[in-house]
Amino acid sequence: MRQWLRVVLMGAFASALLGFLPYLTSPARAQNEINLNSSTVQVVHNAPTKTDVLNMSLNAESNGDFGTGDCESGADDLLETGVHISVSKQSCTFRATNCPGILCAPLDFDAQVNYVEHDIGSASYGTSFAPNASGNVSSKIVAHATPVNTCGTWSINLQATGQNLSGITGTHVALFLNDSDKDGNSIAGGPACFDVNANVGNGITKPHTGVHRARH
Repeated sequence: MRQWLRVVLMGAFASALLGFLPYLTSPARAQNEINLNSSTVQVVHNAPTKTDVLNMSLNAESNGDFGTGDCESGADDLLETGVHISVSKQSCTFRATNCPGILCAPLDFDAQVNYVEHDIGSASYGTSFAPNASGNVSSKIVAHATPVNTCGTWSINLQATGQNLSGITGTHVALFLNDSDKDGNSIAGGPACFDVNANVGNGITKPHTGVHRARH
């Protein structure tokens, strides 16, 4: 009798667990209003200082308010209302634990990117160019087909010049993305954070070309 009861209870437990499987998502995606589908990050160190270059190619998606597809009157549309992008040499977990605090380093890159929208037929994209640090940030965003229950999917290309990225020497960085109402992370508030790979290297030094005087 006990063995039969144990089998019945285990079967009921397994059935209940299967019922919850569609709701078991990774913690990062569950709490983020903004999700990162893919990323390419390149850091180019140059001499002299404050002439480093940051290149990015991102594909991001917004699930709206708490993943419901509620876009809050366009506040979650990165093309319409812009995107805040930051980069740190410190990991997401480290900064979540230590910031603010004495161990929390300043962000290595930080920019609010607002776009001028362009519409060609059914296609929409945005462009941006603005001063940042000792250089400029130029960016282009392209809107893709909007999946059901989301606020959109976008490809973002960005180049930042005149930066001081000397602190970034490893192969990973923390990438922060936030929308205009500053709730890219729905639960904790503030930006969504992603630990991503980074290609870090030195720029190409151009050979010096001197002036040759003709001999008489």
